[in-house]
Amino acid sequence: MPERWIVSRTDRLGDLLLTLPLGNFLRKHLPEVEPVFLVSEYAAPLLQAHDPPFAYSVWEHRPSLRGYQAIVHVFPRPTLAWQAAWARIPRRVGTSRRWYHWLTCTDLPRVARRHSGLHEALLNFRLLAPLLPSPLREKAQTLSWEELLAYRARLRSVAPLPQAVERALAPYSFLIGLHVGGAGGAPRWPLSHWKALAEALAAHFPQVGLVLTGSPQEKPLVQALLQAAPALPWVPLAGQLSLAELVTVLARLKILIAGSTGPLHIAAALGVAVVGLFPAGFSTGPWRWRPLTATSQILGGASLCLRCPGEGCRCLQAISPAEVLVAVEKLLPMHANPTG
Repeated sequence: MPERWIVSRTDRLGDLLLTLPLGNFLRKHLPEVEPVFLVSEYAAPLLQAHDPPFAYSVWEHRPSLRGYQAIVHVFPRPTLAWQAAWARIPRRVGTSRRWYHWLTCTDLPRVARRHSGLHEALLNFRLLAPLLPSPLREKAQTLSWEELLAYRARLRSVAPLPQAVERALAPYSFLIGLHVGGAGGAPRWPLSHWKALAEALAAHFPQVGLVLTGSPQEKPLVQALLQAAPALPWVPLAGQLSLAELVTVLARLKILIAGSTGPLHIAAALGVAVVGLFPAGFSTGPWRWRPLTATSQILGGASLCLRCPGEGCRCLQAISPAEVLVAVEKLLPMHANPTG
């Protein structure tokens, strides 16, 4: 029987996708270990869409922690830390920066995320390292960017789309996605910039459909953009898709343009080209959150600045629509209109 190790990441979509490399690393180097991801109910479809799928449990369902040999608290939760200790999981790994881990964990690596300057995925490997045998432990803590990409999440579309969505996508020979919202209170690129970019894309690429994705909470942003430029070839899908359906839509794009959000990481995991728009805060910049893909253009984060909320982020405002169009052209030269 293989050992079963829990990898707990119960927060956002992008955070989970930057944690899945731990599972791919274990599959390759420790096949006697079965990684089981503990995730939020909302994020669970990403585990089903992974190729091949990962075993998982849903945090909200209060799963039993009996029968596991190890747990890695990638996203720290006090309740889970105590439950894992009470379940007598033999190896329990949590950052030393949480006081309750000193009472509940057997291994306390010194992992400080906010001011480390390291990519999120590399920080996750530092939490896994105490469980690994010596040669693998060193490898996990010294991965280069190219080596990290070899373990990146790989998604595939698994859900059919509603007929109404299929009809909305059908008229366009290729699709460019725009995700105008931001996760939680993350800084956003100004709506006026999105409008100017959309106008430039429609003029530059023939037969393009501009797919607008977003959560139900982000529909007002999408509606404002539609009202500002009603004549553009929009395909507005904000608030209309389940997570599994969003994966299917993103898989059909030629490129996605987005801020530091879950859809950016989903598209990258699907092998879709991405343009990422990043602020330059110490814990929000691309050095921490860039997607795990070689097919990307990352804009912003050239110099460090203080994190600022919403559309007031000056470092995001400094990214011009013209810069984004150039980034798109670099990724999609074969689709450009030669007369555009």
